Amino acid sequence: MSRYLDKLFKGIDYLLGLMLALMIIFVFLNVILRTVFNSGLTWSEEIARYLFVYITFIGAIGAMRSNAHLGMDSVMRSFPKGVKRVIYIVAQGIIIIIMAMLTHGAYTMTVQSVEARAAATGIPLSVIYGIGMVTGICIAIISLANIIRALKDPNAIDTMITLHESEEEDLAEKLQNDLKNDEITKR
Repeated sequence: MSRYLDKLFKGIDYLLGLMLALMIIFVFLNVILRTVFNSGLTWSEEIARYLFVYITFIGAIGAMRSNAHLGMDSVMRSFPKGVKRVIYIVAQGIIIIIMAMLTHGAYTMTVQSVEARAAATGIPLSVIYGIGMVTGICIAIISLANIIRALKDPNAIDTMITLHESEEEDLAEKLQNDLKNDEITKR
């Protein structure tokens, strides 16, 4: 199951990259057309804006899965394991409540805007607001899975609260651990 989810999120990362590239192309094309030809494509600005919304909401799901959202792991490290676990479970519960509010709000907006259309493209606005429901549900499921993992495996709490600020730091940490292991085996 984990391999399937890893492949799914890898595909989502590629989709996000494609969406970002399209957004950049549309904005760049519109700038060139307005600067050089004194006219632009009315729909490209709208599409770029909607792509940005989708990138933000879908990216939030990926960030939640990889534990890349802002946090205070330096404060959490100072607590004993039992306290860390309780705080982590409460925080995940709060996230579930907030995502339920997001889902409810997005649902309300989606239902209200079923007939409304975007000005330039004619895209139903419910398609734009609907991504909020997807994000809310997905992040709530990830938080629920985190709570279950914290309850089933109390020793995993340290890995669950550790934030990864960048791939470079992760790589540097791995190299340091490898060097330490090499020094130990040489002795």
